[in-house]
Amino acid sequence: MKWYFGNVTKRTQAKRYLLEQRNGPGSFLVWKKAKNSFYYLSVKCDGIAWHYKITEDDKSFYLVERKKFLSVSELVDSYSRDPDGLCEQLNKPCAKVEISPPLVCKGKEWEIERSSLEKVEKLDSGEFGEVWKGIWKNKTEVAIKEFPVRNKNILNEIEILKQLKHRRLLKLYGVCTMDDPISIVTELLNGSLSRFLRKGMAYLEAKKILHRDLRAENILLVEFESCKIADFGLAQFTVSGENAIEMDAKLPVKWMAPEVFTSQKYTVKCDVWSFGILLTEIITSGEEPYSDKSKASCVKAIKNGYRMPKPPDCPQSLYDIMLICWSSNPLERPGFINLKDKLSEVQKPLIPM
Repeated sequence: MKWYFGNVTKRTQAKRYLLEQRNGPGSFLVWKKAKNSFYYLSVKCDGIAWHYKITEDDKSFYLVERKKFLSVSELVDSYSRDPDGLCEQLNKPCAKVEISPPLVCKGKEWEIERSSLEKVEKLDSGEFGEVWKGIWKNKTEVAIKEFPVRNKNILNEIEILKQLKHRRLLKLYGVCTMDDPISIVTELLNGSLSRFLRKGMAYLEAKKILHRDLRAENILLVEFESCKIADFGLAQFTVSGENAIEMDAKLPVKWMAPEVFTSQKYTVKCDVWSFGILLTEIITSGEEPYSDKSKASCVKAIKNGYRMPKPPDCPQSLYDIMLICWSSNPLERPGFINLKDKLSEVQKPLIPM
């Protein structure tokens, strides 16, 4: 029976098989949790793996009591002809392809027991997952970032966080990667946006790390009016000074330098451009940049040389720094070490530290 996968014993394994690209809607497989356990039917529908428990009594197998079968084969045949309440009609047995081993975090010392975490309050959710306020080991307040689907960006973020230690960067406590959802557990900070982080970005530049997603949403508040850089899902180490980036509808295009759209090459000077956009968010108390433009029209305007006008109440000295960050020629943009000095000169009249 092509649809029976004897090597699958967990939902996460069934899910990995079904979500392989070659498996279309209605692809399915049957598996068993353990030798003396129930069978399960897993079906692909709308890009999601759905799992149904096949109940077994003395003489029959069934998903619902009103519709019983003498064997699992009969059950599969019936739902292949008529979905009768299933998420999708059974179409084709799942392809038995060689799947990659599950992505796991390197270094078991970072792995923590999921049972030691208590989720208290959902703080945020989006395309990539959810963020929860939680308690670790019944005493430490933490942020728990959960991802429904594993991908390289998640593991990349973990590896970046493990190697960074700076008071202006988000602190990693541990991870849960042995089962789904994969979770990153970090210190709990007090929200999003505040002062610009010259020292944190200078540190990343010295470490040859490109953040690639520098914007106000990824600047988290700490007590005493301080803040930290977070969200390293798009970050990359760089040796040559540049890094390729895959264009994606989810990318924060309004914070991206024009050369990213033409060459798809990302350098630290692209982070500098994003920093200039971040400055506008700060001076306008969090207004969205290019608020009058769609993503597409924004990209077109930037490539044609458009730059945001000086925000109301923005000192000219600060706007001049923004314009330098937005130089068309990346080589004319300052580095973060230089920016740190420039901003220190205008800091006192702008922000009480």
